[in-house]
Amino acid sequence: MDKTTLTGPQVKRLMRVNGKTIRGLSASMNITQKRVRYVREHGVRGECFVRDWLEALTSPSTQPTATAAIPDEPRQRLAITAL
Repeated sequence: MDKTTLTGPQVKRLMRVNGKTIRGLSASMNITQKRVRYVREHGVRGECFVRDWLEALTSPSTQPTATAAIPDEPRQRLAITAL
C-alpha cells in the first residue's frame, strides 16, 4: 500500500473489518459525517492525512458497542400502587 494514498474502497474495507461506523469515525476524528462519506467514495491523499485515517480506522473503538448496552441482570418492573 502506498503511504501517501488511501483509496475509497480501502477505507470502506478497513471500516468493515474494524467495525467502524460513519458516526463513530466522525466523532473520534472530530470531522463531519459528510467528510467521512466523501473519503469513503474518493479516498484521501497526503502522508499525514493517510496516517490519521489509518490510526482512526485501526484503533480500538471508544464508542460502546450494541452488546455492551445489554444489562447483566434483567430489569425489574416497578409496581404501581394506589394511594
